[in-house]
Amino acid sequence: MLTVDVTSLSDGIHHLEFSPSAEEAALDPTTFRDVYVEAELQCHRDRILVKLSATATAELTCDRTLKSYDEDVEGHYNLLFGPPEMVGREGEEFEEVRPFHPSDQEIDLTDVVRDTLLLALPQRQIAPGAEEEPIDQEFGRPEEAEEEPIDPRWEELQKLKNNNSTGESS
Repeated sequence: MLTVDVTSLSDGIHHLEFSPSAEEAALDPTTFRDVYVEAELQCHRDRILVKLSATATAELTCDRTLKSYDEDVEGHYNLLFGPPEMVGREGEEFEEVRPFHPSDQEIDLTDVVRDTLLLALPQRQIAPGAEEEPIDQEFGRPEEAEEEPIDPRWEELQKLKNNNSTGESS
C-alpha cells in the first residue's frame, strides 16, 4: 500500500517521492517494474490536493508480432482529499474528490497510482520497429487451380464458356 502520513504535514506545499514495488502499488509484477511516484501535496486546513505523477516500465506484448517488449509508461492525476460534504451525495460522487476526516492520519494513494499507470498503457501495443513489418493477410495453403472433373451433362456449357473467354466463336 502507498500511504502518506499526514499528521506531521503543516499547511503548505510538500513534495514526496516513492519507489514502491509493483505489489505495493497493486500492480501485476510480471508486467510492471521500476515504479516511481512523485507527489505534490498542497495542504490547507481540512483538505489536501494531491498532484501525482507515476512512471513505470511495462512488459507488453506486441499486437503485430506477438513478441514481448518493454515500454516506459507515464501518467498524471490530480486528486482532492476534503471534507465528506465535498465528495457529493450518494450516486453523485466525484471521482477526483475523496473524503478526508480531521481524525484521519493518512491518505491512501495505492488505487490512484495503480489506475494512473494502467490507464497510461497504450491501447495499441506496437513494439519498436514492428510498424514496418508486413502483416500476413492470407493464411493456410494457397488454393491451387485444380480443375475437377466436369459432370458430363454440363460439358457442352463448359466448352461454350471456354470459347467465350478466349474470344473464339463456334
